[in-house]
Amino acid sequence: MSAPGFYKTPVTKALFYATLGSSVLIPLETRAKLLNLDLNAVLSKGEFYRLLSCHGPFRTTSELVVGLFLLYKFRLFERMLGSEKFGAFVVYATSLATSLSAGVALSTSIRPTSGPYPLLYAMFVLHHVLVPPGNPKFFGLFGVDFTNKSLYYFAGIPLLLSQGTASVLPGACGALAGWLYANDSMSLQAFRLPKPIERFFQAFAPLFRGTPPRPLAAPGARQGQAGRRGGAQGGGQPAAAQQQVPLQPPPQEAIDQLMGMGFDQDRVVRALQETGNNVQVAADRLLSGMG
Repeated sequence: MSAPGFYKTPVTKALFYATLGSSVLIPLETRAKLLNLDLNAVLSKGEFYRLLSCHGPFRTTSELVVGLFLLYKFRLFERMLGSEKFGAFVVYATSLATSLSAGVALSTSIRPTSGPYPLLYAMFVLHHVLVPPGNPKFFGLFGVDFTNKSLYYFAGIPLLLSQGTASVLPGACGALAGWLYANDSMSLQAFRLPKPIERFFQAFAPLFRGTPPRPLAAPGARQGQAGRRGGAQGGGQPAAAQQQVPLQPPPQEAIDQLMGMGFDQDRVVRALQETGNNVQVAADRLLSGMG
């Protein structure tokens, strides 16, 4: 998970390292007693910090590994939405999910576990709604075809159930928040943080700015380079005879698939042409900011 992976995703990078740091550095006993969403402590002792700290550390190492994997993969939403809009989504999803979890916890014996469950499962809904499968037949099992998106669900379901109702509650509340956002209920997608708050967080953005990834050479450029090397060595055809073969126009299905992820047609067509009409590579190129 090198720095280029977080290019143009400072909010996700900050969340990733905050989750990692709090899970590793804070003792488990402290996490269990002081950082979970205990409404009695919030209301009777005024420990309002729990409303924020409950979104930080995971309880176990296995939860941490899976959670960081999903958080890293879901960085694509910050690239799709832009950091300002994504930051507003993070605040909205965690605030609504925490309020819902608190309401349920007050009327039941459930004590929600700590960890960024609300945000992860809000993004799960966005992933389900906004990201089309790049490979509809990624693998088969017992005669059933699974898409390449299935890996996320296979990781997300055990994580959701890892602490029983204590993890199901915040995860389900986060999923509801994500569903409301994906359907733009009450124009939620227009929600933005107040400008003073945005400027406050933007002051820290340079600390979490990733390194741009190296640009990929287009297939035609690689063919031209190979032709020049062959001509220089005298073992191949003349360079003029090794002109690059014209690329086939991108299939409309591939264009529609990538446009469904929020990219405009010109960028999609260019990315497909530069990657030999490989949808998966073109998507990675667009999401990395190189398209």
